[in-house]
Amino acid sequence: MGVPDGVCRGGRGRPRRPQSGVCVFSAYSSHHAHGINPQEAPPGADGVIVTEYVHSLEARGKTFSGLLEHPHTRVVALAPDGRRIAAPASLDVDGDRLVPVPEDNANLLEMLHPADVLAALAAWDRTCRTGVGTVKARLRDEPDRHYELTAIDMRHRYGVFVCMLMDLGTDQTDPSVRSEQPLASLRPRSARMLKRFDGVIVDADDRATKMLGWSRDHLIGSRSTHFFHEEDVQRSISAWLDMLSTRQNSRVRVRHLCADGSWLWIEVENIYQEAPDLQEAIMISHISDISEEMAAYEAVRQREHLFRRLTDSLPVGLLQLGQDGSVVYANSLLTTMLGTRTAKTAREQLANVAEQDRANLDTALQSVLGGGPDRELEVTVQPSPASGEQRRCAITLIGLSNEEGAPGALACVRDITESVRSREELRVKATFDHLTGCYNRASSLAILNQELSTENHHLTGVIFVDLNEFKSVNDSLGHAAGDELLVTAASRIKSVLRSDDVVGRIGGDEFLLICPRLEQAAEVVNIAERVGKVLEDDVALSAGVARLSAAIGVACSTDGSTGDGLIAQADAAMYESKRCRPRRPVLFEA
Repeated sequence: MGVPDGVCRGGRGRPRRPQSGVCVFSAYSSHHAHGINPQEAPPGADGVIVTEYVHSLEARGKTFSGLLEHPHTRVVALAPDGRRIAAPASLDVDGDRLVPVPEDNANLLEMLHPADVLAALAAWDRTCRTGVGTVKARLRDEPDRHYELTAIDMRHRYGVFVCMLMDLGTDQTDPSVRSEQPLASLRPRSARMLKRFDGVIVDADDRATKMLGWSRDHLIGSRSTHFFHEEDVQRSISAWLDMLSTRQNSRVRVRHLCADGSWLWIEVENIYQEAPDLQEAIMISHISDISEEMAAYEAVRQREHLFRRLTDSLPVGLLQLGQDGSVVYANSLLTTMLGTRTAKTAREQLANVAEQDRANLDTALQSVLGGGPDRELEVTVQPSPASGEQRRCAITLIGLSNEEGAPGALACVRDITESVRSREELRVKATFDHLTGCYNRASSLAILNQELSTENHHLTGVIFVDLNEFKSVNDSLGHAAGDELLVTAASRIKSVLRSDDVVGRIGGDEFLLICPRLEQAAEVVNIAERVGKVLEDDVALSAGVARLSAAIGVACSTDGSTGDGLIAQADAAMYESKRCRPRRPVLFEA
């Protein structure tokens, strides 16, 4: 800025030797040449004394004049305690470059961003000691724009301190380019008007004209609602009439038209004034700039609107619940999936969940709302009049705490009906024979091994069934007839078994029957004999008549039996049955 810093730090009052090779005396002489005298500042926390240089009256004047030459420098007049005060007439500065003075003579620090206040305090302290202090800071209302603030003690000439504000630009612009935009923070934040009982303005202070941009002549004689946004007029009239009827102060928030065509959010406090005749009463209206607050509300509203648009576009139903189970928010897809309208409680919202899943869902929901871990579960949703189809849904319950804004829970609901259907189809294909509907070989063996591994005092019997002359049916009547004969045989076998017996097809014309929980071996022999009778018959097929008969081997478990071993025993007994005339089931005997 054309004024050397002039600060030389040394230990305990001894100037430290400069590392640049310039002696302290030369620097001292240089400062004297600019009219700056050295003095010792109070010791710092580390006990080190800072040698500062007091700027002479001439140096302060040159600094002030140099900064004033910059066309965009604004000037603030300050009292010794830092309050903003009216500039004296002797301070020959254009009025548009003077920062307006608030009615309450607010401190300069109130203009600054909170993060820069401490640095500004240090600069002010330096000004009081040396005559000049400089700091780079941001304004509270313009956090992205940087200013260089230079405070100068000019009491010897003007009777006040002056603070010069030079715009350094925003973070996104070249600092060398100076902005023509006036400082938003210099606009008054409060003002006052006087109005008649009918709302016509009869007077307005200077702060009102600077806040709104209108001249007093333009404001006086106009009805205040003339400047209000059309959407706010009715509300302002209601507040005014309420004040008149109750004789109590009223408040209202409206958008006020400014002279530049913009809208400014203000809060108007109408203060009732008693008068013998209401038509002679003059009401006082205190006006406060609430644009920052309303801008914050608008930002929240926009974010909420964006959140709703996002949640409505997701392929997931979302349900936010309060800690008491009340519905805070439900997106549109959720109501479609559950077949219910937006309700007040979780129970109403989830009313179409099937009864068999209701208890598990209620328990999980109460656990999560009580601070328990997140939960996942599947439920069946009963058909609604709109869908007419039962659905299967996966629900993820996520606990919410104060960190998310309010305790409660978030339920994410996904329709997995098609996924469950595909999963079931894969399970069926992996478990059952596609032709006869019997268990396939792998599943039959797994079931048998499971039964044998269960610790109980019962026996497990197996029946090995091999259809006779099946190849000749395929050769004479065709494979379709052979398939038809297999389906008939499977159906007849199932018809004579117990409810918990298992039928498996383990080969082309071979069936394995698993009979668990037997008291004695004779029981499985009886079952095998019933099977033999239903498989001894002529069967009318689409392609002709075929003879159905089977060889049947029977085995019963003993201690230490394995699935493969038991099947091998039944298979051996089946071959013995083939040799019998007439054929009959044969029980394996060691």
